[in-house]
Amino acid sequence: MSTKPRVCKTPEIEHVRKFVAYAKLRVNAATYYPPLNGYRYMVALALYSKCLTVAEAIITLLDADFGDEAFGMTRTLVDIYITLRYIANKDTEERARLYYRFIAKDIHGWNDIAKDYWPQLTRPMDPNIVSAASHYPNPHRWSGKSVKDMALEPDTFETDPKTGKAVIHDFHYRVVYRWTSHFVHPTIVALQNHVVQPGRDRFVVRGMREQEQTHFAVFNIACFVGLTMISFYRCMGDPQPDRVGTWSGALIAHLARRH
Repeated sequence: MSTKPRVCKTPEIEHVRKFVAYAKLRVNAATYYPPLNGYRYMVALALYSKCLTVAEAIITLLDADFGDEAFGMTRTLVDIYITLRYIANKDTEERARLYYRFIAKDIHGWNDIAKDYWPQLTRPMDPNIVSAASHYPNPHRWSGKSVKDMALEPDTFETDPKTGKAVIHDFHYRVVYRWTSHFVHPTIVALQNHVVQPGRDRFVVRGMREQEQTHFAVFNIACFVGLTMISFYRCMGDPQPDRVGTWSGALIAHLARRH
């Protein structure tokens, strides 16, 4: 007798659509009011909102049959997760403040660009902006660390049951981040459905359709909305709602086994 699980007849995208809608409903129903200068709350709420919104946008792409493009957009979900997990992992208020105030570095950078292209519109910068921007040596690293270093920081909440040491979530960075990055930056890897066999095939835009990333895009939504949700509630200092946490784990397992 075969032990292989039966394939689920419900489209996998419908499972994920319902989960994202419910996660959004729960956070909206919580009626959060972030306190003044509570950086951890402002940042956590904004990043989680962005996560859910990006997930909805990816679902829209999948509905329109843009599987590869949806897969590439899941890299944004991975980025959000890495950022929020790093903030929630330790020194949360200070890290959230660093993240939030990084806007000063961006404003300062645009001011330099404006001097080259629109010198007639430039004005003296607010000294507070200049002072805040000076705390960030690298205009591309709000934390002062690379994405890799942030992603591979040992977890302060979870331990490996086999070793008893802090978990390092290297798979998310070494595999998923790298794979989705190929579709964000148009490397040759992302062109499998666009490159024809020279001397044989007639070229048609998006004519090959040999390997769609639709399933992996759906799986990434489920996985990284769930992971971001965990970091969100840690950052907020609130327990994760039982139903949404249980649903997240069951959804990932279901997609892996039944789809």
